[in-house]
Amino acid sequence: MNLPHLPPIRFAKEILTFKDKRASVLCEFPCLSTLPMLTEAAAQASSAFAKSDTPQNGFLVLIKDVVLHVKVQSLTCVIMVEERLSLGNSSEFYFEVFEKEGGVMYANGSLMIVLEERGA
Repeated sequence: MNLPHLPPIRFAKEILTFKDKRASVLCEFPCLSTLPMLTEAAAQASSAFAKSDTPQNGFLVLIKDVVLHVKVQSLTCVIMVEERLSLGNSSEFYFEVFEKEGGVMYANGSLMIVLEERGA
């Protein structure tokens, strides 16, 4: 995962699967996660769609329809991210956060990432 984040804020650890416009990413947390932590992890998981190995900063600019379904009970989870729309340096993603073992859905929602212009 090509991210500028460092522990304890780096939650996305490994791309598990990637096919078409869907990816699943393993995420780990230093404590039981809150909805903002899950949303940040989903934003980090969207880096699975990076088109280059060259580091590039991305900014979380929009969060919508985010829902916490059940209280998180594990320090690890799997985030499924789907690219819904990409226009220039902006992309919208839908995400679902699942318990790593058992598949309970913790949260879901949408977010938008804007990549920093190269050379800026």
